[in-house]
Amino acid sequence: MWNRIRSWLRAMFQRSRLEREMDAELRFHVETYTEDLIRTGAPRPEAARRALIEFGGIQQAKEQCRDARGLELIDAFSQDLRYGLRMLCKSPGFTSVAVLSLALGIGANTAIFTLLDALLLRSLPVPSPQQLVRLSPSRPDGTVLFSFPMFREVEHGQRVFSGLIAWSPGSMVNVEVKGTLAQDNVQAVTGNYYSVLGVNPFLGRLITPQDAVPSGSSSQVAVLGYEFWQRIGAPSDLVGKQIRIEGQPFTVIGVNRRWFTGMSPGEPPEIIIPLTAEPLIHGNSNILQSIEDRSILWLDVAGRLKEHVTIAQAQAQLLSFWPGVLQATAPTQTPGNRLQRWLSMKLDVTSAVTGIAPDLRDQFTRPLYVLVGVVGLILLVACVNLASLMLARTVARSHEMSVRVALGAKPWTLARQVLIESLTLSFAGALLGLAFAYWGSNFLVRLMTRYYLAPVVFDLRPDLLIMSITASVAIVTGILFGLAPALRASRGDPVSILQQNSRSVAGGAGKLSKLLIVVQIALSFMLLLGAGLLVRTFQKLYSLDLGFDRGNLLEVTLSPRPSGYLNLDMNAYHRQLVERVSAIPGVHSVSFSDSHIPAQEGWRDVLSVLSEDPSAASGPMVNGTFVAPRFLQTLGIRLVHGRDFDWNDDDRHPPVAIVNRNLAERLFPKGQAIGQRVRFGVIPDFQSLEIVGVADNARVFDLRDPSAYVLYFPSLQHLKWAQWGNLFVRASAAPSVLSRAVMQEVESLGHEYILRTQSVAEVTSELLVTERATAALSALFGGLALLLACVGLYGLMSYTVTRRTNEIGIRTALGAQKRNILWMVLREAVEIVLLGIVFGIPCSLAVNRLIASMLFGVSPTDFPTILAVSLLLFTVALLAAYFPGRRASAIDPMVALRYE
Repeated sequence: MWNRIRSWLRAMFQRSRLEREMDAELRFHVETYTEDLIRTGAPRPEAARRALIEFGGIQQAKEQCRDARGLELIDAFSQDLRYGLRMLCKSPGFTSVAVLSLALGIGANTAIFTLLDALLLRSLPVPSPQQLVRLSPSRPDGTVLFSFPMFREVEHGQRVFSGLIAWSPGSMVNVEVKGTLAQDNVQAVTGNYYSVLGVNPFLGRLITPQDAVPSGSSSQVAVLGYEFWQRIGAPSDLVGKQIRIEGQPFTVIGVNRRWFTGMSPGEPPEIIIPLTAEPLIHGNSNILQSIEDRSILWLDVAGRLKEHVTIAQAQAQLLSFWPGVLQATAPTQTPGNRLQRWLSMKLDVTSAVTGIAPDLRDQFTRPLYVLVGVVGLILLVACVNLASLMLARTVARSHEMSVRVALGAKPWTLARQVLIESLTLSFAGALLGLAFAYWGSNFLVRLMTRYYLAPVVFDLRPDLLIMSITASVAIVTGILFGLAPALRASRGDPVSILQQNSRSVAGGAGKLSKLLIVVQIALSFMLLLGAGLLVRTFQKLYSLDLGFDRGNLLEVTLSPRPSGYLNLDMNAYHRQLVERVSAIPGVHSVSFSDSHIPAQEGWRDVLSVLSEDPSAASGPMVNGTFVAPRFLQTLGIRLVHGRDFDWNDDDRHPPVAIVNRNLAERLFPKGQAIGQRVRFGVIPDFQSLEIVGVADNARVFDLRDPSAYVLYFPSLQHLKWAQWGNLFVRASAAPSVLSRAVMQEVESLGHEYILRTQSVAEVTSELLVTERATAALSALFGGLALLLACVGLYGLMSYTVTRRTNEIGIRTALGAQKRNILWMVLREAVEIVLLGIVFGIPCSLAVNRLIASMLFGVSPTDFPTILAVSLLLFTVALLAAYFPGRRASAIDPMVALRYE
């Protein structure tokens, strides 16, 4: 087939030599017709017709010639491609290193971008996602959710949406499937949720408005998430059967499609129930007794815009009746701070085309952007490394290319061949990189979310956008590392090159090769310094003095059994459990808290000193946590003033609180905190709290902030807010030894079961998962950059030694010692490394300011880290140059003098 195409192309190409004759003949006919027209003053039809006929024929022939030239380019490209593949196959070592380096660089970039795309950029997999908008009330302290009465008022008053939906953020509750009890993520949605989003089921059917029956109905339905359905064995006969959620029966009516995550990308609900059934699964708590409760803000709300309605128009229409919504749904009509704060809420209307996942995005966006910069530099290092290697190959082939030029090849032809060879390498690396990217992006998700109770799932399959980005990166990469060799191939003078020997030819490319290695070392220094700073940040955070003793401290996460808290005196139960666990041999102290210790943050709200002055300024934002008696003693937090909580601080006594020392100094600079009264937020239960103690500062929240304000509530006084929690056990032995004994005591009472047991040191490590992942990946990529820099330096030194073999032989024959030859090679490497470090330091200091907000305990200009990275790079680079230097020192002078 190729022979037939070439024969046809040859026949077409033969016409091109007639092109000038055709142009001349055409000009003759046109000039003849013009002269006749001027001489006679009137046009001659036969002359005009003859000129047009000739013109058309000549134009047709010229078009055929142009077509032949286009096919000639295709043939030339295919020849260059085959030639480039043959040349690469002749150098399997170089080709393998090049493809693997590019695969790692392109694959890392594709993996990070795939995850960023799935988390931030990709539209929801629903019809017309650009029509979806989110509605969110906002206060000065941040965005809040809707209550069900608020949602209903907005739904009745809006005129801009074809449908308005609401859903709960989801909660971990007891789910029993085929007799197996576990904690799973359950989300409640309005009856029109699926119809407004426009999605179809994988099995069965989805929730409809008819399923949103009043809570308390004996017939409730549920839809399973695809991933949850797969995890329980993918039983096809489960549709139509019952499962139990917090002991209540629910009939499975369908299964979602794969990758459907609702409005929250990355967080697929495992089980979806109608919104009206939400109170049924909260039978163990008093928080949500009815969806009509005005004081509980628990719903996310979104709507689908009608055709030709903009977000600005929707916001204008909603704001026109928003004050009336607040007035009609206020949890109190009593004048005061609570009503004022409620009525001052604003309404934000924003696009929801990419979904709503504030927790995931807040936690992972900044580290992912840092990794984007890191892997971008890795790819740039790989490009510079390959440019150096390709340049060396081009120089080695200078005589061959010069002979081809002397035989008639054009310089552009040689440059094109080099570029096609580099693009071939780049696309081969991109194809292998796609496989690395799919594995790498899934690994990143597992690494960053391994401590999440609910599974995090992203559709990380390469789509058209990812493929396009990868292809674009491959093209740009191939051009970047192929440009210098291509220019070198096209600009050489064949006569002078053919007259020179290999040493003089090599010398012509030496400066450019050294410059590329200097750039590579500078880039590697930037990556290593950034990685060093992030690693030191993680080490400092992990080894931080938290203000309490983490040693031999066990945290036991408890969960109520279905109906486990029904008609239970919680104060008596907690006291009984504490007494039983305290009786275990080796246990020193036991207490409760509603938070993990340490935690990212607690229940945040404004704390103010109780004052009769209405103009008194609001206090600071405070992290609140509910704790049982002896909590401070169990953790080892020193009580500075006042007293600790005891078992008498229950709901029959006036509300009390303990503040940490930073908060006491902020509110009461004169040191008179004990006996003062404060209010926390606007909820009535926390409007008159008497301070009975001041605890020493401890980093129970926000490890990075030593001045965080903490407020401790006695859990016995606030059963509505603190029925469940974590049991903390201080022991004399390792915490893992006590796990089984604590589990037996919890199970013997029959009201709760243990989800997991961890040492507080493990909880601290879990809290730092983002910092750990960022530091580990940065260190990994920094090591890869160091390896590439060493490979580049080793290649340059080896190439230099090979090209200077004759010179080394002369030096040896004249009396040079082996150590002199070795030092000659090492000195050149030292100069290159030092120059790279000198250029790398200021560039690193400028770039590392971008990650300054992620650092803790170190600055972007940290001298010990700069010194350590410099010594590491210098040592490894010397090691890479040592082996070529040792080979040079062992050259036989007689062999070297005959070498050329």
